[in-house]
Parts: sequence; structure tokens; C-alpha cells
Amino acid sequence: MATGSARVGIPVDVSDGEARGRLGPRAPRGPRGPRVWIDIDNPPQVQYLLPFDGAFRRAGLETVITARDYGRTVEMLHAAGARAHVFGERVGRGRVRKGVAAVRRASAQKSFFDQAGRPDVLLAASRASAVAAWRMGIPGFLIGDYEHVHLALYRLTRSKILYPDVIDPAVFVRHGVRKADLIPFRGIKEDLSFAGVDLGAFEAHDLEGVPAEAVRVLFRPPSETSHYYSEGSTTMARAALQWLARAGAVVVFAAREPDQVALLHGLPWSHPPVVLQRSIPFISLLKSVDAVVCAGGTMLREAAYLGIPAYSIFRSQSGAVDRWLEQVGRARLLGSPADLDRIQLHRRGPLRRLDSNPDLLDQLVAVITAAAGQRRHPTRCLAAA
Repeated sequence: MATGSARVGIPVDVSDGEARGRLGPRAPRGPRGPRVWIDIDNPPQVQYLLPFDGAFRRAGLETVITARDYGRTVEMLHAAGARAHVFGERVGRGRVRKGVAAVRRASAQKSFFDQAGRPDVLLAASRASAVAAWRMGIPGFLIGDYEHVHLALYRLTRSKILYPDVIDPAVFVRHGVRKADLIPFRGIKEDLSFAGVDLGAFEAHDLEGVPAEAVRVLFRPPSETSHYYSEGSTTMARAALQWLARAGAVVVFAAREPDQVALLHGLPWSHPPVVLQRSIPFISLLKSVDAVVCAGGTMLREAAYLGIPAYSIFRSQSGAVDRWLEQVGRARLLGSPADLDRIQLHRRGPLRRLDSNPDLLDQLVAVITAAAGQRRHPTRCLAAA
């Protein structure tokens, strides 16, 4: 995501050495409590994985955060005050290229922990750290809310998959994931992103030069490097931008890649689009707009969670979470350019949090803490919690 996190209370410490995965002076060895490794692989994960850092510490556990230098991930962690060790970077398209990069990143992470001391459990949403955890012989817990990603590596590493219970577990099982490695939970991952957050403490981001009466639409184009990318999503993005331009909306453009700004060229804008050039605290950014149009993903779910009109132009296989959000009236999934007329352009009302499971963070912390303390894989199901 092109926005940053505004979570407070975490000491700022992202030094140059740590930002490249190098170790500083080693702390004296001695008795310590369980240690949780949190790996953050891309910008959206900053929102829903970083809250675990404080939650684990409050529970008496040590934490260590690693990250990948991809998009604005490191910038967002720095803005949030997180202390991170960075391994790997953006690798572009291609399954082989991505696979090689994941293996190299996993090897670097394992080498790091061989020196720094191995953690007791992993929490992540990335393949590289799943491999590293498997090689170190520690349990790995991976949060996933889109069931159509490649699952083979998670199956081979025997990672535990934490997923919203609106997803049919049969989808995972058909891809070879063992039922014992599936842990459903009530709610969605945005319950983690907004856990304990006082929305009133955040001011709307100042979109300088935009008329006060203008309808502002946050626009996020598709990820063209993901393995589930469909050209239909880019076709929909072009059509949606043209529709918004003709309708007189002010587009706030959150590009995934710099060259995606070209999508804005040659359209009949009544007001020039606002192209985001830096990380913005994601709550402040969302509070500054009246609607969100994006190719699915975390931004869609965050907007829907807050009650901001959210429209998906994602043209790959739709996920169960997005379909559920549409069923409860929080999102609209647009299947073709003909559906763009379903977009309603008006100044939005007050935010309305979904709070599908306000206790989700504490529930997942309890499950992972048990594994960290006992070095075993729990099989507790949170669906009925």
C-alpha cells in the first residue's frame, strides 16, 4: 500500500546497519523469555502485522522484526517507529526469479538468526520467512486472507495458516494444505490493523489545492507483478480512471509502481489528479477521501472496514473476504466497465467501523504465544471464539 502506518508508542530505531540486515554488538547471552519473529514483506503487511509487536511485548515476549525493501515498506516502518532488520528487495515478474529471490532471502534470514539467536516462533505472510522458519525448526504462523495465492511452499514447510472463517477451508485442502495446519478465526485481518486505534486522534490528510466541495476518490491500480495478476485488472483501471475523469472526481492516485502514473495521461480531468509521492499515515489518507476505487487487496478492505464507499476493479479470482464485504454492504465488486455506473460520487458521511472481531489481536497472540513458549504447533480453532 502506498500509505504509512500511524501507530504510536513504538520507539524509533531504524539505523543504516540494521536496514541492511547487519548485526551490531551482540547482547550478552543469558536467560530470556520466548522470542517472536515478525517478518514484514510488503507495505500492506505493515498495517496488520506491526500491531503484534506491541501486543507480544505486553504479553511478556521478546520480538524481532525483519522486513523486505519493497515499495515503501521500510519507509512506513520507519515512520511508525519500528526497529527492523531488512533482507531482500523488489524482484519484479517471473516465477523463477521470485523463487530464487525467496530462497536467497530465507538463507540470509537464517544466517542472521544463527548469529543473533534463533526465535521460538514466526508470524508472517511471506514465503521466504516460512522457508527460513522451517530450516530453523521453529513453528511458522502465516496470516492469509486471499485463498488463491500459491500455497505449495506453505504446504511443504508445514506452516500454520491463520485465515478468516468466511473462507471455505476446502479451497486450502484442495491445494494440499493439511487440515491440521489450518486455523480459522472470526473477523478479518483489518480487525488487527485497527485494534486499539482511536480514529478521532487522526486528522484527515491535507490534499493541498483540492476544492473543498470536490468529491475525492482514492485510486489504487493493480499489482502487475503478482502471480495472480490479470490484464483485465489494468483494463478496468484505465476504464475506471476515464469514467472518474468524465464524472468530475478528483483522483488521489496511489501508484504501486512509478510507471503507473502514465495511466492518468490524456484523460479529461476537471481537476488535476493528486499523485502521492510519499508515505501518508493510512488512516489520515482514508479520512481525506470520499470513496476508494482499487484492484482489491488491503486498501479495499481497510476502506470497507471504516465504512468508506469501496469499489473493487480486481479481475482475477475474487476472494471470499471481498465477497463477504459485498454481502454485508461494505464493498462493491465491479466486474466490467459497464458496472462503473454503480460508483456513487458524493461527499461521504461519518466513518462507521465494522469491528467484526475486536478481540482478534489478543486471540491470535494467545495462540502464537503458546507455540513460542512450548515449541509446539497448536491446533486451536478460533472460529467460535
